[in-house]
Amino acid sequence: MSEVTQATDQSQTLEQTLNKTDLGHLIYEKRKVFFALLVAILVGVTGYFLWRQSQRSSDLNDSVKVFEFKNKVWSEAKTGKIAPTELVSQFEKLDSSVQSTPVMLPVVLEMGKFLYEKGEYSQAEIVLRKIAGTTKHPVGAFFVTMQLAVVLEKLNKVEEAMVLLEKLAQTKDGILPAKVNLELGRLYLLKGEKGKAQTQFDTVVSNYPNDEYAKLAKLYLSKLAQ
Repeated sequence: MSEVTQATDQSQTLEQTLNKTDLGHLIYEKRKVFFALLVAILVGVTGYFLWRQSQRSSDLNDSVKVFEFKNKVWSEAKTGKIAPTELVSQFEKLDSSVQSTPVMLPVVLEMGKFLYEKGEYSQAEIVLRKIAGTTKHPVGAFFVTMQLAVVLEKLNKVEEAMVLLEKLAQTKDGILPAKVNLELGRLYLLKGEKGKAQTQFDTVVSNYPNDEYAKLAKLYLSKLAQ
């Protein structure tokens, strides 16, 4: 029997075997579609694992860059070897993925506090704005936003600080809601909007009566009542 005849017999045997069931017949009839689907799945799975591998590689690379920045630039800034402006300049040169990576968050918060205490409010704003609104870490995002609001107030950008706090106040299951309401009320009071300020202070007292911030809210309310 020739090779062609053998191949034909094998093909017929496969067809006959599959045709014994409805599912088998369907598979045989749609074999090209099934094979194409199988290839697509394999390509998708392979692509996903390659993407995950590249993500891990990228995250590791970002972590290394954060480590280098922290142990060189940031350490020198803390000891006074480089000026705050140079610290911020070096930070801005980092890739955005490095600036906003979770392992950079503690460094950013330290830098913000450092620059604030140095009276370098504009420089602190630059650093914090790079992170605010970009990080997906809820706790880190909260503290960056709160720190930025304090810096903006120092820069007489009270309206911008209020916008940030209003967004935090509207966040469901937010962090330290009493603190947010109290600070927002204080800024409203600073702008002469006594009605809105009282609303915020009342919210603190009503919703968080046992919170330490409730005591401060009561003091503000007593001053408003005078």
